[in-house]
Amino acid sequence: MVEHSTTSRSSSAIRVKQTLIMLIGTVLAGVMVVLGLWQMNVFESQQNNSTQARIDQPVITWNKAPKRADVMAQYGRRVRITGTFKPSTSTMVGTSWPVRAVEGMRLTSGETIAVVRGQISKGQEIPSAPSGTVTLTGVLAASESDEHRNPQMPAAVLPSLRLEVLTQTWPQPLVPATLTLIEQDARAQGLSPAQPVLPKGDGGERNRGYALQWWVFAIFAIAMSIAFTRAAGKHKD
Repeated sequence: MVEHSTTSRSSSAIRVKQTLIMLIGTVLAGVMVVLGLWQMNVFESQQNNSTQARIDQPVITWNKAPKRADVMAQYGRRVRITGTFKPSTSTMVGTSWPVRAVEGMRLTSGETIAVVRGQISKGQEIPSAPSGTVTLTGVLAASESDEHRNPQMPAAVLPSLRLEVLTQTWPQPLVPATLTLIEQDARAQGLSPAQPVLPKGDGGERNRGYALQWWVFAIFAIAMSIAFTRAAGKHKD
C-alpha cells in the first residue's frame, strides 16, 4: 500500500514537471512569436515614415526631363511637370476595382511621361483630361513589376503599369518613370486620388530575416519542450 502511494506521488510529480516544461516552452515560444511580429512592425513603420519623408521633400520642377540616372534618383519625390495630355494614350491599370486612370503627357521638352491621373470605380467613365498646356504635380515612381491579369477584369485593363508595355504604342521618347498626381490635382480632374506604387526600401529582406529567426526559435522552443517532456516521462519507468 505504501509502495502504491509512493508510486502515485511519483507519477503526479512527473506529470507536474511535464506540465511545467510545456508551459515554459509555450510561453517562450509565444514571446518569440511576438518579438518576430514586433520586428516586422518596426520595419514597416520605419519604411512608411521614410517613404513619407521623401514625398514631403521640396517639389522638383522639370523644365525638361532629366537624364535617366537623374530620373531614377528622384523616384519617390514630388515632381512638377508642364505639358499636354494625349487622349489617344488613355489606359486603365489594375487587377481589381477601383483601377487607375493613366494617360500620357507630352512634356514641353518633347518627352512623354505616363501620368496616373487618379482612380475610377467600376462603371465610372474616365473624365476627359484637361486640354491645352497644363502644369501638374505628382509623385515620381519607377516602372512596375509584372502582375498576373485578373480574368474577371476587362481585357483592356492592364494588370500593372509597365513602361515596357506602353513603349510599344505610346509616343517616343518615353520618360523612364511614372507620375501619380497628388490629391489636389487628381480631384481637380474629377478623379479620386491614387496611391503611388513605390519600391520597398533597403533592408527589407534583412528585417524579414530577423523576424523569421524569432519564429524559427519559437518552433525550436516547442520542439525542445516536447522532447524534454517525453524525457521526463521516461524517468517514470
